[in-house]
Amino acid sequence: MERQHEPLVSVICTCHNQGAYVIQALNSVLDQSYKKVEIFIIDNGSSDESEKLISTWIQQHENRISIHHRFYESPVNYCQAFNAALAFIKGVYLIDLAADDYLHPEHLSKALEHLLKSKTKVYFCNALLEYPDGSHKPFYPFQHAGKIPTGDVFASVVRKYVISSVTLVMETNSFLKEGGYDEDLSYEDFDILVRLSRKYPFVYGDFIGVYKRELPGSLSTRQYQAKHSALLPSTLRVCEKIYDLVANEKEREALKFRLLHEIKHSLASANFKVAGEFLALYRRLSQADPRYFFFSLWYVSRLDLSGMYTWWIKRNRLG
Repeated sequence: MERQHEPLVSVICTCHNQGAYVIQALNSVLDQSYKKVEIFIIDNGSSDESEKLISTWIQQHENRISIHHRFYESPVNYCQAFNAALAFIKGVYLIDLAADDYLHPEHLSKALEHLLKSKTKVYFCNALLEYPDGSHKPFYPFQHAGKIPTGDVFASVVRKYVISSVTLVMETNSFLKEGGYDEDLSYEDFDILVRLSRKYPFVYGDFIGVYKRELPGSLSTRQYQAKHSALLPSTLRVCEKIYDLVANEKEREALKFRLLHEIKHSLASANFKVAGEFLALYRRLSQADPRYFFFSLWYVSRLDLSGMYTWWIKRNRLG
């Protein structure tokens, strides 16, 4: 690929009180072997030193890379902040980079190689998950080689969390055609994976392209927060969208599997209201499952096991 024909890649990096990590994230963009890159940096109302660190970094590197930025005085909805940045970027491809994650230097080179060769719209790869105790593991264990979904991944995305959204490299026009992130949701990745995979094939690169920190209090650890999850209602809204998108029995079965999973965890975390709504959506698909009847009885009884469940989550995710 000759340099004059290399497509521009836009990286949108969003920071909120991630001053301990943001410079590493920004440097990882600067250090890409693929150089046709611009970056839009968002500080989403941080109360730590993030804004000062970002401002200094911009001054130091504005001659090396095209930089845009926006500093919010107080936090706004993540999806809203990201969508607002879309008006200022020019890249053919787009990356959503959290300020506590960072990229392998070859991430963009590998992604562009796969995207241009396959003529697909969405690329994903493996990620290395880094834990507070210093341990780490790949998102896809090595024994999963050859078993990772590619091409039409819609049913796989509906069924389980099988694609690390932090590794996505997306064609910007395709992302924009989908309307960007849904600003009515509390988080974005499940929804955008569903909408993109419904319309476009995905291509996989067998490479650890992103290092993702699994930190206490991060969004992913609050999905099933006991009794007051702010994220589960968004998961329900996405599942309602999926209900209108499924086109065959394989996809219906995938949605049933997903709903039973969400019902179980909603009940275990004592988020009973949204559990009831998940149960109602499942009834529109099927009632012929013993687990559905068991979960219905649990919902009616309001048996609160959230204390034990919270301990189990912490032990298995961050322990």
